[in-house]
Amino acid sequence: MGVIDEQDGLRELHHLEPILLADRTRPVLLQDLIAMKDVPACVLLELPQREIGGQLPQYAELEAMSAYCRERRIKLHLDGARLFEVLPYYGKTAQEVCALFDSVYISVYKGIGGVVGAILAGSREFADRSKVWKRRHGGDLISLYPYILAADYYMEQRLSRMGEYYQGAKELAVWYNGCCSLRTIPTVPVSNMFHVHCHRSKAQLEAAIMEASRESGVGFASSVREREGGGSCYEVSIGDRYAKVPKTVLEQAFQALDRELRKLDEAGIRPTI
Repeated sequence: MGVIDEQDGLRELHHLEPILLADRTRPVLLQDLIAMKDVPACVLLELPQREIGGQLPQYAELEAMSAYCRERRIKLHLDGARLFEVLPYYGKTAQEVCALFDSVYISVYKGIGGVVGAILAGSREFADRSKVWKRRHGGDLISLYPYILAADYYMEQRLSRMGEYYQGAKELAVWYNGCCSLRTIPTVPVSNMFHVHCHRSKAQLEAAIMEASRESGVGFASSVREREGGGSCYEVSIGDRYAKVPKTVLEQAFQALDRELRKLDEAGIRPTI
């Protein structure tokens, strides 16, 4: 989002004043819109909200927020970088979800797996104006066809498998939540991604993961980060490769990870920050 990933670009480039809604533990809800002192020009909702483990508001809540904004002529934008990944949970089509918004952003390189790029959709007038601003921001490339070809290819390969990825995430979360010192956010995933939290430090968790990976041959995380307030965490996203891991190998991998983390408890080694 603009404040985090684009280094506060809204304020620095356009002198717009972003107001953060909700907190770092839950999705944005209708109550957050109602509580705003001033009427905003635009509300941006990210589905799912990556920084809190890919959590989602219930669909009825989403409909209520959409109605609230339209009644007050507030533009509603969807940061739907992982839009297709949340459709199995909602039980809705992309068209149904997008109809609640005035404009929509969709990544073609995250869950879809294209090379790079995104889709920005909205009314014809909105699209025409967006092209001008894309150029003003230096976003025009001499050619887009390699990215379009990759996006088209992988959309055909993966859109029909989003339900499979979602079920895989729920299955994997059970393994994590049964492991010593670990818990997932959310406890039951609502898309193909979730966060793993640990009360152990980054160094301690990394050491346990590396030892379990050496023993089992299974990788758990590409990177681990320190968690604000202590402990550590990392993100998990399910794609094609998860289904290829035999369940016996998965069981052995989590037994190894659980054993490494229990060793720290049994040795009386305190978590460090």
